[in-house]
Amino acid sequence: MEELDLRDYLNVMMARKWTIIGVAVAVTLVALVASLIQPAVYEGEAKVLIAEKGSGADLFGSLGLDISSQPERGLQTQVQLMQVRPLLENTIRELELGIAPEALAKKVTVAAVGQTNIVTITARDGDPETAAAIANTLADEFVAWSRDYKRESIQSAAEEVETRLGVAREEILELGREISSQGKSDELAAELAIATGNYTTLAAKLEELRINAQLEVGSGRVVSPAVVSVDPVEPTPLRNTVLGLVVGLVFGLGMAFLYEYLDNTLKSSDEAEKLLGVPVLGLIPAEKYDKDERRRASILTHPGGAVAESYRVLRNNLDFINFQHDLKTLLITSAAPSEGKSTVAANLAAGLAQAGKKVVLVASDFRKPTTQQFFGVRNLIGLSDVLTGARPLKSALQRPREDMELLVLTSGKLPPNPSELLGSERMREVLDELKQWADWIIIDTPPLLAVADGAAVARFADGVLLVTKGGSSTREAVKKAGEMIESAGGRLIGSAVWGLDAVGGRSGYGYGKGYGYGGYYSYADYYNAPEAEAEDKPSPKHRVSAASDTVYIPKKSPARRIAEAIGRIAGVVLAVLAVVAVSVLVVYFLDQAMGWGIVQGVLG
Repeated sequence: MEELDLRDYLNVMMARKWTIIGVAVAVTLVALVASLIQPAVYEGEAKVLIAEKGSGADLFGSLGLDISSQPERGLQTQVQLMQVRPLLENTIRELELGIAPEALAKKVTVAAVGQTNIVTITARDGDPETAAAIANTLADEFVAWSRDYKRESIQSAAEEVETRLGVAREEILELGREISSQGKSDELAAELAIATGNYTTLAAKLEELRINAQLEVGSGRVVSPAVVSVDPVEPTPLRNTVLGLVVGLVFGLGMAFLYEYLDNTLKSSDEAEKLLGVPVLGLIPAEKYDKDERRRASILTHPGGAVAESYRVLRNNLDFINFQHDLKTLLITSAAPSEGKSTVAANLAAGLAQAGKKVVLVASDFRKPTTQQFFGVRNLIGLSDVLTGARPLKSALQRPREDMELLVLTSGKLPPNPSELLGSERMREVLDELKQWADWIIIDTPPLLAVADGAAVARFADGVLLVTKGGSSTREAVKKAGEMIESAGGRLIGSAVWGLDAVGGRSGYGYGKGYGYGGYYSYADYYNAPEAEAEDKPSPKHRVSAASDTVYIPKKSPARRIAEAIGRIAGVVLAVLAVVAVSVLVVYFLDQAMGWGIVQGVLG
């Protein structure tokens, strides 16, 4: 796949707009339906204030958690402590929920609020009262656990002080006994004074710890209990639908460009020229056939349509490159079947004859002959009979119309050795004999990659025109066909793109560059339509004859105008939505990376 510019990206989006729209609509509908059938979920939120320092006294080191030195780490520790299994089990037991702690943990979200010491406990449940009760109970359980933990720490310190107080009392009693037995001395008096002071200090600390234990409330305090809310937080159909639309658009764009990357068909005339090294001489749009009609020479039956005009362009371009008049025998072929080479050959031959040239159309496709269907001639006697010597050349030539110099040599019966016959010296003699009368000899051959017949006769032609089908012919096949023509001794002079699904539209979005028919010619639609009213019919003098360039252009039907308007509007809306979707994703990822909180604020 070639490197695309901005216009090509837009063309890809326009060409595959229904894929993008279909994916976006499907994802959006899935999101909407999922939101409508999803059971309601209610939310309860309790807020707990985390104290930076407990009220317990620090006697022999830190007795409680001090988060002032590392506030973020300490706060996150408290957040994790609120989700420990014992607290979840106590909450389940208190509310008689009858679920596992792991299941409750999935319903609860604990998070710090910004740069504050406030922690939110958010619980979700299908019942609004249960959701509020879970949040409040878990908050209360944490506060109680924190209080008991701090009190236990203070109580442990008090027990240690009480032990040392007992030691100090025994020391005082021992000193008293020594003084009684030995008499009072300055040294014993000093030791007694020290022991008495130590005892007094320990006794004061013990009393202080007992008071602190009674006053200790723990690290957390519920500052905003959860209230029962009757408004569900989920589902949110509007939000989910918008997100589904954004995701669907992005996914659709990805699929469109993935398909474009995997699609190895020719996308533009520039690509075909680069691949083959020869110019694209004609772009032939697709046409609608009448009922029970398989093939036709549109340049004869519908001379005012866009298809007929495209064959005239091909004829003119062929004359332009033949300025040296060294082209007289033109072989028309394709890489694969059903790529329009017989249709192009028949219409080009008729177009050259309309321009006053003497033309012979030679059908060398013995495998699947179709030339007789374009001109209503018989295929009883043809080229195979001439090559085998069963019939003379003049008896095999047929003139389908008397108003132009066009002779048709059909393929005839299928011979047992088609490639050998076409590559024989007799084939060269037949072409030389036809050159004595004709200005142009158009040879219709089988597809190059299907059989070897086309390559066998390519060396007898002055030039080869390779027909490709818009949006169908693959790069590999076209390139291989070009190489086969060169290796067979043929001269590739150009290519033609046949069967564009829409003029300037899909089937190769780039084929319309600089060639925009764009609905300018609508005469073919008039001929294909039912009988119009008298005022809408062109008068005979306005009809296009075989030798006239006058074109009647009727007004487009209202239905067609509406369809075209809808297509244009859909393309514009799609482009705008694609830009919005990409912008939303960019904002989302930047918001997540930078922590701006935009998405959370918008979504509530």
